[in-house]
Amino acid sequence: MTSAPLASPAPARSLAPREHGAYGQLGMPLVAALALGRPGMAAFGLTIAWVAAFLAHEPVLVLLGQRGKKARAQDGPRAARRLAWLGAAMALFGGVFLVLAPPPARLALVPPVVLGLVVMAFVWRKEEKTAAGEIIAAAALSGAGFPVALAGGAPMSSAALAWGVWTTAFLVSTLAVRAVIARAKHEGMAPLVAAYVATIGFGAASVILVLRGVLPNAVPIALAPFVLLSLGVCVFPVHTRELRRIGWGLIAASVATLVILVATLRGS
Repeated sequence: MTSAPLASPAPARSLAPREHGAYGQLGMPLVAALALGRPGMAAFGLTIAWVAAFLAHEPVLVLLGQRGKKARAQDGPRAARRLAWLGAAMALFGGVFLVLAPPPARLALVPPVVLGLVVMAFVWRKEEKTAAGEIIAAAALSGAGFPVALAGGAPMSSAALAWGVWTTAFLVSTLAVRAVIARAKHEGMAPLVAAYVATIGFGAASVILVLRGVLPNAVPIALAPFVLLSLGVCVFPVHTRELRRIGWGLIAASVATLVILVATLRGS
């Protein structure tokens, strides 16, 4: 007699964040922030704390039941343990930053933390995937680099300009991607109009402010990769099956923006 083969156990559910675009929205600004100055233990400590906070997103969703009752029942204990470890890392490395960072860097921690709390409110209300939720999340994630840059000795103007560029870039790209999805679902012209207005408006405003001497040349140049990509997505009838290619395009635009920001703002 032969026994029936035993079924292999189902693989454990991943507790990594599922929002792949968010990796770049956090990672690229953090890399740029570190490159703008001469980072020490304070800057690296806060960077690790931000990464731990980001990785806590999926365990929180599991524990809140937003991944389903089955996920909470099966993976809730594991998510709770993961959240405890990540919370300890946040406290430890965040404490290193608070002890070693200069006062301006500690003060600069307030805006991204407040934005992060707003994002948590959107998560609690299950509105994280709305346009407002995604835009505020992008601002919070890109804002993580603001105090990191200051902790590394970057000038306040450079750190603030970098945050502004990243937030604007992610805003126009978010609206462009939402326009692609809305067009495929025949949800009307409003998302496409919003993407056009934001992309052209912010791009033109940055050039005008440079011509008036308000902003340095670095701002419109650093925004250009995202403006061009977003306009291309809006002008051409891109199908949702091309979203993966758009994602790669956004990665390329992020790398280009990072290089431009570091080359033009470092040491300024």
